[in-house]
Amino acid sequence: MPRVEAAVRSHLGRIRANNEDNFYLNGVFMLAGQRDEGGLFRTSNNEKHQLYAVCDGMGGMNKGEEASLQAVSYLEELLTAGSRGFAQALQAYADRMSTSFQAFADGGRSAGCTLALVYFDNAHVRVAHLGDSRVYFKRGSSALAQITNDHSQAEWYAQQGILSCEEAAVHPSRHILRRYLGAQVLEGRAVEVSNIVRVRRGDVFLICSDGLSDMVNIREIDEEVSRGKGCAEVCKSLVSLALARGGIDNITVMMIKVV
Repeated sequence: MPRVEAAVRSHLGRIRANNEDNFYLNGVFMLAGQRDEGGLFRTSNNEKHQLYAVCDGMGGMNKGEEASLQAVSYLEELLTAGSRGFAQALQAYADRMSTSFQAFADGGRSAGCTLALVYFDNAHVRVAHLGDSRVYFKRGSSALAQITNDHSQAEWYAQQGILSCEEAAVHPSRHILRRYLGAQVLEGRAVEVSNIVRVRRGDVFLICSDGLSDMVNIREIDEEVSRGKGCAEVCKSLVSLALARGGIDNITVMMIKVV
C-alpha cells in the first residue's frame, strides 16, 4: 500500500450552537466532549486497509451529534472488508445504523447523518456516500472534480430536468435529503459506491460537509489544493475561508493524499 498522508479540520462555525459534524481519520474521531471545540488532526501511514470519512448530523436537539458520533464509532468494522466485499458490508452497516438512529428520534423527528468516505484496500480505492457531504478528487494537473452527487431534493429536480444545475445550487430544497443514514425507507439509505480504482502517487481526495461546499466553490477549493501545501495547511485555509464568508454551518474538511 502506498503511504497516505491525511488531515482534517472541524469547526463549529460562527452561527451554530453545537457541532453536529464528525469524521473518521483512519481510526481517529471526535468524542462527545471534543466536538464543539473541534480542531486539526493529521495522520500518515501505509496500512493495508485505510478508511477516511465525514459525517454531518441532523435531527432535533442534540440528536444530530449523537447520530454522527455513533456513525463514525462503528466504521472501524468496515476496515477489513476488502474492496470486493466493501459495498455489501457498507450497506449492512448503513441499514444497522439507520435502525439504531430511529430508536433515539426526538419528538417524532428522526435523527440521521450524511456519510462520505474513501476506502483504501492496498493500492485500490472505493468512494461511497449518502447525503450531501461531498468527495472531490484530483489527479496530476487535472482540475479538481466532484465525484459524488448530492442526494438532495434539488439535485433530484436537476436530474429530472425540472431545474438547471445553477438553479439547484441555490434552491431552498438543496438541504432536503432524499438519502442519508437514518432514513426509514430502504431506498433512502441505499449507499452509492464507486467502482474499484487503482490509486496513483499524487492522487488527492478531499471530503467535506456542506459547511464548506455551501460557502466555497470548487474552483476555489482547487486553487488551495493546487498550491502544493500539506494536507493540514489546505484544511486550515479552506475552513478559514468558509468562516470569513460567514461560517453559517459547522465546517469539516478532510484532505487525503497518496504520497
